[in-house]
Amino acid sequence: MKAVATFNTGSSSVKFALFTLTENGAPGEALLRGNLADLHGTPGLKLSAAGPDPAELCNRLTRHGTDAVHLIPAIARWLSEWLASIRPGSEIAVAGHRIVHGGLHYTGPVRASPKVLEHLDRLAPFAPSHQPHNLAGVRALAGAMPDLDQTLSFDTAFHRTAPHIAQLYALPRSLSREGIIRYGFHGLSFAHVARIAGEVFGARPERLIALHLGSGASACGLRNGESVATSMGLTALDGLMMATRCGDLDPGVVLHLIQDRGLPPGEVAEMLYRKSGLLGVSGMSADMRTLLDSDAPEAHEAVDLYVYRITREVGALAAALGGVDALVFTGGVGENAAAIRDKVCAALGWLGLDLDTARNAEGSGLISSGNSSITAAIIPADEEIVIAEEAADVLSPSNLR
Repeated sequence: MKAVATFNTGSSSVKFALFTLTENGAPGEALLRGNLADLHGTPGLKLSAAGPDPAELCNRLTRHGTDAVHLIPAIARWLSEWLASIRPGSEIAVAGHRIVHGGLHYTGPVRASPKVLEHLDRLAPFAPSHQPHNLAGVRALAGAMPDLDQTLSFDTAFHRTAPHIAQLYALPRSLSREGIIRYGFHGLSFAHVARIAGEVFGARPERLIALHLGSGASACGLRNGESVATSMGLTALDGLMMATRCGDLDPGVVLHLIQDRGLPPGEVAEMLYRKSGLLGVSGMSADMRTLLDSDAPEAHEAVDLYVYRITREVGALAAALGGVDALVFTGGVGENAAAIRDKVCAALGWLGLDLDTARNAEGSGLISSGNSSITAAIIPADEEIVIAEEAADVLSPSNLR
């Protein structure tokens, strides 16, 4: 048996998974999913499969370092060993990676190569918190296991179906030609929503708004499963308020901070990426659970602003779609924070959305009532299966059997 491994390499975490490959070369059973987090603090590992002790494995994986150069090869070697132990004779045929920014040229998954990686390096300024770590993981694995095929899946690719006019900024045309446009992100998550929405709702909604609410957050309007508009733009700073990122911001604020207050650009970037959002407004935490449990007025204000930004963006996407038939919550906050879903749905009552509070409290599946004009649901994020499917698509079936 052959398998496909997936990697989502971030600055402080690595998510990985292992899927079987069927006889026709498509991903099948998910054998294992893992999340190695808090790499800059006290690393911890969560595993979906029984067998290996997470704490012991975490120590093994991190003993030589917690950066991608050490972690990705260590994880890949362990996955190979573990696969062979549970399915003797089995091997990993391909490794698929999440890459946040694909720019103008990468509108679908591709094989990894030094030339492609060099091109993607140039996009790092547009995704400084993600792109360098994504690419470091690919290079580290190529150095450690040079015979292993690797593929790249792009978060921006899903949004290339948006109308040209929806991708433009009102900037000089020369900048647009150079790629200064709206790209959008969380495309792998939205692709998963698009693929299974029909199963969840009974039929695929024509006009669907998906809310990916996690540490990063964005909204996407889909028509018949394709992206029409999204809240993020050239970078992952735009749109919704996030854990530590500011979201939508008057560019004049940035000019004021640099030109009038004399702040160095690097300090402004640090503020916008890591000291704003929920953390900045509350002054206490970027964790939604902490803020929801707090009685501090600053925490309440941070939550209220978070909800306000979401509901305002839903209104904008409804306009872009010409209406809305269904709403999806996904991502860590979207899936686990019933209070946030409650607040968002209450604010969207004008759209005819009526929440079933009991279903919402259960935290899975359909959460709208029978009286609702819009159907709402929770769909757990699964970027890994999308990466696995794209990896299998890129390689020829003969290489995967």
